[in-house]
Amino acid sequence: MTDDRDGGRGARKMRVCVLTQGCKVNRSESGALEEELEGRGHALVAFGEEVDAVVLNTCTVTHRSDRDARALIRRARRANPGARIVVTGCLAQVAPEELRGLGVDAVVGTAEKATIPDLLERGAEGSFVGDVARVSVLAPAGLRRLRGRTRAFFKVQEGCDAFCAYCIVPYARGPSRSLPLEAVKAGLAELRRGGNAEVVLTGVHLGLWGRDLSPPRGLGDLLDAAEDAGISRVRLSSLEPREVTGEVIRRLASSPVLCPHLHIPLQSGSDRVLRAMGRPYTAGEFRATVERAHREVEGLCVGLDVIAGFPGEDDADFRETRALLVDLPFAYLHVFPFSPRQGTRAWDLPERIPEGVIRDRAAALRALSAGRRRAFLARNLGRVLGVLPEGEARNGRLQGTTTNYVSVSFPWEGAAPSGEVPVELIRVEGEAVMGRPARSAPGGGPWT
Repeated sequence: MTDDRDGGRGARKMRVCVLTQGCKVNRSESGALEEELEGRGHALVAFGEEVDAVVLNTCTVTHRSDRDARALIRRARRANPGARIVVTGCLAQVAPEELRGLGVDAVVGTAEKATIPDLLERGAEGSFVGDVARVSVLAPAGLRRLRGRTRAFFKVQEGCDAFCAYCIVPYARGPSRSLPLEAVKAGLAELRRGGNAEVVLTGVHLGLWGRDLSPPRGLGDLLDAAEDAGISRVRLSSLEPREVTGEVIRRLASSPVLCPHLHIPLQSGSDRVLRAMGRPYTAGEFRATVERAHREVEGLCVGLDVIAGFPGEDDADFRETRALLVDLPFAYLHVFPFSPRQGTRAWDLPERIPEGVIRDRAAALRALSAGRRRAFLARNLGRVLGVLPEGEARNGRLQGTTTNYVSVSFPWEGAAPSGEVPVELIRVEGEAVMGRPARSAPGGGPWT
């Protein structure tokens, strides 16, 4: 640490590296942490630079994420022998003693993340992990910290009440808690004032937002607040199948603000496996929802989650899943090889699938996803779409994203604009589309 002091706080200024695994909720929380540290006068540095502290925000959805977290801890310790290592996030919540055994200085639970700046400044060591089941209030996330970025992640909901057979997240995050409606409105207004052109509404189970409030609220109230906030774009991070209602589809189809992008967890196309997973819908219901959304929302991008190799998933079950996916109009898949998590119901299930079979099934699904992604990108060629730049131009090109989640690269000189650029999409290269700035919006009118 340096000897510089931070104004009235009296804390030594530190060089801190924040590393993040996993979901958009973690990214939102890490962004808030980074901005709080900067606001206190500490410097944010990249991994590999000289640091005083490393904070790792972990995921524990799969064994692979656990393994990656342990590897990052070891790398951080080797690269910075004298630095303080603080681990937080879902893995910290469910396995604090294991992480302490890796030689980290502090383990901080999911409900205690906001205390990390104070813990760093005090040099506190040990475990700071509370009982997430007893946390009943979701506090505002200090959204002033996200200013200056074109896209902001706004966490409006925390926790999950579903307890699907395979999932450790309810144990790591606790019950569903919602940010009150007035706090949502205030946060959106602050993000608008800060210049954020796109806001991603995130939550562990976003569709539960509002049910725990008094009076209870629903997803429609959240969408009303988002559309009334004066922000150019609002994107939904993920919704469960039964939460993609007719109202949500109509709003996506008609709103100039809500992005035509849905991410929906399927998990399996076999009704037998869905029942074993504890998923409350059938493959037929899922099909009807996705097909309706695709039919009614122009240019819609649909992403799906799928688990390969859930215990008891036989060849016929997997064929049902693949057959459903072949028929569905999706744009990409997130494929998760089944990963047993101790403490979940699936941990004790018989008929574990051999690892080799799981790998083969996951590879087949990823190949299907890659082909579908290329086809989706190709369908957008020839269109003029608004592209929101992310970062400054490099080598004379800007990179950005359309409302329907197409990554576009296009030539640009000078500073990046703060809002959308009309871009004609001309060819596909890998996972991105090459484009060129257009002079007008679709139909020949001025771009607004």
